[in-house]
Amino acid sequence: MKKSFILSVVFVGLALISVGQGKTLYEMNMFKPKPGMASLFESKWKTHLAMFHKSDNRRTVYEVMTGKYAGFYQIIEGPESWADMDVERADSKAHGLDIEKNFTPYIEQEMQSVYRYDDTSSYRPNVVAEKFWISVAHIKPGMVQATLREAKRANELQPKMPNPYKGSLNTYVQMMSGSDPVIVTVRSLKDGFKELEMNYYGPSNPTNAMKDAYIATYGQEDWDKRSKLLDDNANIVSRDVYLTKLRKDLSTP
Repeated sequence: MKKSFILSVVFVGLALISVGQGKTLYEMNMFKPKPGMASLFESKWKTHLAMFHKSDNRRTVYEVMTGKYAGFYQIIEGPESWADMDVERADSKAHGLDIEKNFTPYIEQEMQSVYRYDDTSSYRPNVVAEKFWISVAHIKPGMVQATLREAKRANELQPKMPNPYKGSLNTYVQMMSGSDPVIVTVRSLKDGFKELEMNYYGPSNPTNAMKDAYIATYGQEDWDKRSKLLDDNANIVSRDVYLTKLRKDLSTP
């Protein structure tokens, strides 16, 4: 695959959401250095970045702070289209050799995936942040579209709430996930991790505020379907949650 790092990936937090027409895909790479080699790996990466990933071939790097992926680094390439992935790098041989020589010896674990940005189920997407809350949800087969639809509807109803949500949510769907569909939600924390404090955005909405607005807009039958889908996470097999931060010093300027 064009410009892919043969490194590691699961998912990464995104800071820039400027999606061009037809360019909604992100190559997500995540990698974990071997014990005691993080500083060496960072040094090798900075050299590689300067040589191969300038303004016309950008990379953005994040560090995972918590959860089972703590200690991993995440690299994002995109936005791009499927057609973009057909284009081979002019320096692909040198690029591959540099990865083999300067990265592979220091990596303990690696993965890679491609995600599609879903604008319809995202909310206030253009908030710029350097710290992020990430939710990786494994969805039951056949329930992805219903899950995205309910996220979209909840976002559309926010203006009708007494206290509309003031945060930012971006949604990504894993491509070619087979029998294990994955939806990733990225909460951009403009003011930092303190946004996770209870009632940071002000008082909570009344208990029935969402229900009343939803029924008034979409009807009781659709509310009952929503409740059946979302109660006790009936649409979700499992979920991982973790925090990340942008590493400007390891990203393309």
